[in-house]
Amino acid sequence: MTSVAHTGLFSKKMSPLYSFVLLSLIGAGFGSFNCLNPGYDCKNRGLCDYFGRCKCAQGFQGYDCGLDSSTISSSANCRAKCLNKGICHSNTVCYCTDDFIGAQCEIPVLSAKCGLDTMKVQGYQPLTFRGDMYLKQSMFGCQLREMVSDIPGMRLFELEIPHRAITPCALTKTQNNETGDTIYEVEIATAHNKGFFSMSDTVHTVKCVYESRRMGENPVDVTQAMNPFKVSLLNDNNEPAQQIQRGDPYFFNVETSGKFPDMKGTRLSYLEAYAVDQQTGMVKSIKLIENECPVRSTITGYGVSISNEEYSRAGFFIGRGKIESFNVIDQEPIRLDYRAKICTGQCRQAVCNSPSPVRIPPETPFKHLMAPVDIV
Repeated sequence: MTSVAHTGLFSKKMSPLYSFVLLSLIGAGFGSFNCLNPGYDCKNRGLCDYFGRCKCAQGFQGYDCGLDSSTISSSANCRAKCLNKGICHSNTVCYCTDDFIGAQCEIPVLSAKCGLDTMKVQGYQPLTFRGDMYLKQSMFGCQLREMVSDIPGMRLFELEIPHRAITPCALTKTQNNETGDTIYEVEIATAHNKGFFSMSDTVHTVKCVYESRRMGENPVDVTQAMNPFKVSLLNDNNEPAQQIQRGDPYFFNVETSGKFPDMKGTRLSYLEAYAVDQQTGMVKSIKLIENECPVRSTITGYGVSISNEEYSRAGFFIGRGKIESFNVIDQEPIRLDYRAKICTGQCRQAVCNSPSPVRIPPETPFKHLMAPVDIV
């Protein structure tokens, strides 16, 4: 038997989003530049003070005195899009603060990429950097490793940390009691001299915030007033599903909620089944529908039938995914993430080249081994 639940989030512009959010945050006031450190010199005759700040000569400004004030562009003349407090100069170039890099100052010097079960810490340093980056709790056991950099003139350091890593490289896990969100964080130390941490070096916190819906903890319903869609899970008798036998079909329906009266049609553009192993916390996900088309590798790999259908009712066109039930993780409930599009009439269908469904042979040994699991 298979247990199924469904969730979904949508933006105010009706752009469908995943029903989870992974946020990468760093502590306020990062500030990676200190002119007391080797390789961090003040430019254009700037002088380094006792606190590691550059005192700029007249006509120059910026954390390293690298910006000629006379070249700063007005908003009317600037043709560059400078983000994160970057300053436009020479009409087409962005001068970034010390904690962002990139042509538009769009890349943080220190950040975390939030995976389903890992946090990948990334830090950029100039080519003159000769120190180490590491987790604060272990200078030598938890160092970030240098990787091939995708930014010219910068060195890239990375460390991927499993959520369930043990000491000394463990993450700190906390729970927001109000929202149910799960937070993983860690302190990153940057030492500019190998094996030695000085007063001019830095420690900053990076964190990943996982909304409870994606982690399968404390599900929160989408606010109906903001959701343009109404979804339902039905069995093959067109009744709300209570239990699903392995191999039996279920139908994931998505229709307009009535918030936008001019919209008459809906169609699934993405459907994903995922499950959380309650013992290990590991998450496994399987794509069912992508770009409106049933995913070929899932159909052949799991021996199931998947289709993306549409039917009309009272002048409305309702999107429907039909899936033969299977387990993502044995004895764990399946949850569904989805995206859908909304149309003024019948939604135009994508062209798909899906193979014929592959059926599980009746003699398959594991067919009758699953115990019944209630729908959640």
